[in-house]
Amino acid sequence: MSQPESIERKPSGRIGHLLRRVEYGLLSALLLAVVGIGLVQIGMRNLADTSLPWADPAMRAAVLWIAMLAGVLAAGSAQHIRIDALLSHLPAAIRPWIDRVVLLATALICVALAVASIDIVRLEFEIGDLAFATVPRWAVLAIIPVGFGLMAFRFVYRALLPAVPQTAPGAEESR
Repeated sequence: MSQPESIERKPSGRIGHLLRRVEYGLLSALLLAVVGIGLVQIGMRNLADTSLPWADPAMRAAVLWIAMLAGVLAAGSAQHIRIDALLSHLPAAIRPWIDRVVLLATALICVALAVASIDIVRLEFEIGDLAFATVPRWAVLAIIPVGFGLMAFRFVYRALLPAVPQTAPGAEESR
């Protein structure tokens, strides 16, 4: 009899599926925009020895948004980076409870980061600098508290879901 290797807690259902599709669509659109703007920049620099002055800062802003949205998506689908070397050495009976504690601790850290980043966004709002074109810097940075807040929500939600034991790859083959 094989023992579970890991604990999986993923939201399912129609709403979860719709949410993942929206998230993947938004990430894909941002990534295509970055690639498209980058190609236009390369073409303009090579062919006309000019460029769009707002393009490089806009691409940097888009990369920040891509990173935060990808983090939210990874947190919701249990594909985030996690260090669980200790978890595999614990008795199978307590693994789901330890996993819940870790998820809740991770959510607490995300809340702390969201709260801290709200101060940064507020400060940027008061300063009023532009990130690129007519886009204020605070609008670019607003994804940070929103992203960490959504990650915290996702971790708490997953901590409350029932655990689904996952068997080791190839465990069915050995039967």
